Amino acid sequence: MGLFDKVVGHAEVGGDVSIVNEYLFENEEIIQTFTFLRDSIVLTNLGIYVIDVQGLSGKKVEVKFFPKKTIKTISFESAGTLDFDVDIKIGVDNNPTILAEGGSVSMPISFKVPKAQTNEAKQIIHLVKKHYLI
Repeated sequence: MGLFDKVVGHAEVGGDVSIVNEYLFENEEIIQTFTFLRDSIVLTNLGIYVIDVQGLSGKKVEVKFFPKKTIKTISFESAGTLDFDVDIKIGVDNNPTILAEGGSVSMPISFKVPKAQTNEAKQIIHLVKKHYLI
């Protein structure tokens, strides 16, 4: 898939996320992967990996893993008429962000899905509910 396809919202389901392979346990199985522009989400039987490609060159990559037991909620915000994407937020424990006034709060996994990929976003919702919340 070319860069233009990704920019206009043709995300890749089952995309190449080989970077995660080195972190998988022997009994860990990938349920589904979703790649949106440069970032990816990988759902496994043990939890969720979030791959955040950073910088202009994309050489800096952050991989976060959220174990199944830390996943608490999921929300979906549909795109309005003038919006270009839909928002998905997966509520998790142990994802702290330091507040300006002091203290910290656990922030959700939050990512945007191009409006053209609303069906894939709904698929993420169903898979998260099925494998982590029910």
